[in-house]
Amino acid sequence: MRNMIRADLRRVFRKQIFWIIPLIALLFGLSTMISMLAVEFLSKIIPQLGLLAQQKNAALASINTMMDSLKLALSIVIFLALFVDDFKSMSMTQMIGYGMSRKKIVLSKFIDSVILSSIFYVVLVPVLFLLFSLFHRPLTGEYASFVLFGILFGALKTIASVTIAALVLYLTNNMAMGIFALLILQILPVGLQMMSASPAIRVLHLDRYFMDGMFGYAHTNFILGLVPEGIFWTILCVVIYIGLVLAGTIIYFDRKELDL
Repeated sequence: MRNMIRADLRRVFRKQIFWIIPLIALLFGLSTMISMLAVEFLSKIIPQLGLLAQQKNAALASINTMMDSLKLALSIVIFLALFVDDFKSMSMTQMIGYGMSRKKIVLSKFIDSVILSSIFYVVLVPVLFLLFSLFHRPLTGEYASFVLFGILFGALKTIASVTIAALVLYLTNNMAMGIFALLILQILPVGLQMMSASPAIRVLHLDRYFMDGMFGYAHTNFILGLVPEGIFWTILCVVIYIGLVLAGTIIYFDRKELDL
């Protein structure tokens, strides 16, 4: 399985699209954050600008928007990079024909997605801290925790999105359906937020059964100071969520009949 993971990673790292699209999404998010940091910095030098109180943490708030755009770009690129070549060349079917365990194939793809997602988000940590420091807004204390948890949440959401899309791909054997699942995962939370006034969603908290709703609830609790309840409970729920999807994928794919 280690050889398969190494081969996948080498193949993905050679793809220019794997680097270009996430970097464009990241630069777009960073440009918004830099503009907000610049406004905050200028307001300290020129008080006459009259920066509103709610605008003072706009740069921090923009991190969530940046994470959403990066999550969408990364999840699609990682999904395509890991699966499109295998399905075109039928190399996955050939590996099974040579005696490769289906469980190891699923697990290796999952580990690939974890490694690839982690690379971008780990690099993002020093970049964000450096940016805030350059504008004399060092991230310390609760602000640093807010940023670090936001990056962790972004990584978990990306991994979960790719894992769910992979399950759909294994179920349908259709790459388009996997990409469609990724897009639905982005659209559904927005739809639930728009319908938040509905009694069923408001009373039953249906939005919290989805990843974005869970993380939104965790962020709210973090701001209110309920860190153990908000953060760690959400992380545990999402890890269980990912584990169940992965287990379902392994069980189904192990029983699926393939044309060898």
